[in-house]
Parts: sequence; C-alpha cells; structure tokens
Amino acid sequence: MLLLLLIFWISRRQLWQGLQGILRINLILLSMSLEERFQKLLCEGPPLQRFSTLKYYALDDPIEDVFRVLQQHALLVQGLWTPKTRLLNLDPALSFGRDYALVLFSKDVKIRSSQLDELGRHKDRVKEILTTLATERRSLEYWKLKEPPDVAFMKQYPEIVKKQEQVWKTMEDIVFSGIRGAKGGAANRKIIRGQKPSVAGKPENTVDSDKGTTKALSGAQTRRTMSDETRKALPKALIKVFQNHKVCSFQQICQGLRDLAVSKSTIPKADSSMEVVAAYGVDAPAEELQEVISQVATNIHGYYVLKSSPEHPLLDPLRKVVIDLLCVKGPDAKLKKADIFTAAKIALNKDITSADYNKVMTDFCESRGSAWVLKRGDVNPK
Repeated sequence: MLLLLLIFWISRRQLWQGLQGILRINLILLSMSLEERFQKLLCEGPPLQRFSTLKYYALDDPIEDVFRVLQQHALLVQGLWTPKTRLLNLDPALSFGRDYALVLFSKDVKIRSSQLDELGRHKDRVKEILTTLATERRSLEYWKLKEPPDVAFMKQYPEIVKKQEQVWKTMEDIVFSGIRGAKGGAANRKIIRGQKPSVAGKPENTVDSDKGTTKALSGAQTRRTMSDETRKALPKALIKVFQNHKVCSFQQICQGLRDLAVSKSTIPKADSSMEVVAAYGVDAPAEELQEVISQVATNIHGYYVLKSSPEHPLLDPLRKVVIDLLCVKGPDAKLKKADIFTAAKIALNKDITSADYNKVMTDFCESRGSAWVLKRGDVNPK
C-alpha cells in the first residue's frame, strides 16, 4: 500500500513538474513578438506543423497578422507549414536539396527515390534532411511525408493555398535553374512533376542548321548565357543579398539570390519579378555571374564585400582603404587601428574620426583581440 502511495505521489509530482515546464515555455513564447514566436516554433518544433497548433500560440493576434508572418517565414506543404530553408542555417548544397524535395512534396505526398538522382553527389546528404520530413519505403522505392495532409485547412483557407501555389511556382522555376544537365530544362520539369522524360536514358539529338548534321548532346553540364534582363536585374538583387549578409562566398551569393526570390514572392501585392529574374543568374556560367558581382562587390580572397555601403555611402572612400588593406595583406589579414588611420591619412589626405572608423570596421570586419579581421559569421546565409 505504501509503495502504491509512493508511486502515485511520484507520478503526480512528475506530472506537476511537466506542467510547470510547459507553462514556463508558453510564458516565454508569449512574451515574444509574433514574428519571433513563430520563428522559434517553426525552427525548434516539428518540421511539419498544423495551423491549429501554431494558431494556439497566437490566440489574441488577428488572423491577418498570423498569415502575414507565416507566409514570410514558412511554406505550405500539403496543408502543413514548414520553415523556409533560409531559417535553418544549412550549407548551400543542403539548402538547395531541401528546396528541391519540398517542391516535389508540394505536388504529392510521395516522391520517387529516382527523383533524388537529379541531385547527383549531394543525394545521400539530402537524405539526412528527408528523414525529418518523410519516411522511406525502400521496397517500394519512394519517400512519403510523415504527416498526413491537413485537408481541413486547405478547405477553410483556399485563398492562402492559392497564394502558396504561386510561391511554389516561383520555387519550381528557381529549382529548374539550379538543376542543369544533358536532359535539358523540359525533361527536368517532367522529373519534378513525377513524369518520365520523353526519351529515357538516351541523349537528345540536335540539328546543326548550317551543316544539316545531327549531334548528340554530351553528358557534360550545359549552362545558359545570362540574358540582358537578368544582367540588368542582378545588381539591385545583389545589394539586397549583401544587406542581409555582409560577407559572402560565391556559393552563398547564389543561395542568397534564390532565397530572395522565394521570400519576395510571399509578400502580398509585391512585384517579385526583379528578384526572380535575378535568380536565373545562378544558372549562368560562373564567370558571367562573377563579372556582374564584381560590379557591386570586391572579392577579398574568396569572400565578397560590397564596394559601397547602403547605410553609409559617404564613408565609401574609407571603406575602400580598408578593403584594399585586406586584399594586400592576404587571406589571414589582421588590421591594426594605427595602420588603418595611417593608410587613410595617406589615401584620403585627411584624418578620420573614430566614429567613422567604427562604422566602417564593424560593417564587414570583427575584432579579434587588438586587431580586425574579415567577418566569417555569414558562412550560411539565411
């Protein structure tokens, strides 16, 4: 009898402690802004969440605000909400792979294992992400979403579903631009949609109009030359990418352009055409994209920094002095305050103020002891 009473007391205490823990978590969440609250729920909660669960943490917020924040930070997959890839701080290859998988799941609760072959050498790594979203049926050679579709939500909010369909269309276009190969864009679209290419496993033939001969496409990757429209749109889009990530590698810029196009497409009444067109620059030959990047940014040993500061354009001459010093001193450059003041005095023919010095240095450098080094904090752009 005493043993039963003891077990009962322990069980009640554990239950009470659990309830206290839940209450503390709820109080912490409710003390945050709606945007912070949903970001935390999306990133730290289940990978696929029902609207009813998320709305529980926003009972006092207008439904318009709830959907505005959700569409800004999440994607609707089969009636379920999942965080946008940029929130998860993944490396560029995994980010692209996750977006590719989500595009497939937006069309069907199942994706064939063969559809992952389009990711090439990144296929196995992307499977790590898929295990959080889906269950693999190896014998049937497909992956199926772990959560059943939220049909009730899709019926109740058809206008949200329609908006999200536009988002998926944009993402699908961006994914197409990232998947290149001998099969060409048309065949890739069929693979995304779960169809088979018209000529499976055979190289396409093209006719040389000058010689009348037939050529087989090689297995090497083919890239489209950048269009004038994309070339014109890229500089503005690049500046937006750098406003979010002050220091970027080439891969991070590519991912940033994709993320920008997708995020803009979720803003009601926003004109996202510029961002979408700019994202196609990722599909152009690398040297063409780098040429456009060099118009607005400087390559400092593999990392790009804007030439002109959107926040402090009047300090661009001092900015150039610091960038030149970083380029000259090598990949592991460490800049001393005295060296910067001296170089600025020589280059600008005037003494700089400590306020201007701090504004420039904190923008794309970070302090390490008594010296400044180029920031590396934006390793995975969001």
